[in-house]
Amino acid sequence: MIIFWIILSFYVFRLAFRYLFPWLIARFVKKMANKMQQQAYQGQNNQRHDEKVKVSYIREDEPKINPNIGEYIDFEDIKDNEKPQ
Repeated sequence: MIIFWIILSFYVFRLAFRYLFPWLIARFVKKMANKMQQQAYQGQNNQRHDEKVKVSYIREDEPKINPNIGEYIDFEDIKDNEKPQ
């Protein structure tokens, strides 16, 4: 009797994964696509066309290092010709 229930449950899970699982995935994908489409449509409606864009440029003569961070130390790598033993 136990073998019957094991075989039956195996076939039930097999059918569920064959038919139910793809249907659930397709349904989830459709819902997400609709949600994204609605958000995109709402985003297009919420945009104002009279907004101005402000672009800020970094001038070349300005230092790129923030002086409040700390002290900047310039260093060079020195190659040692002697091999360690």
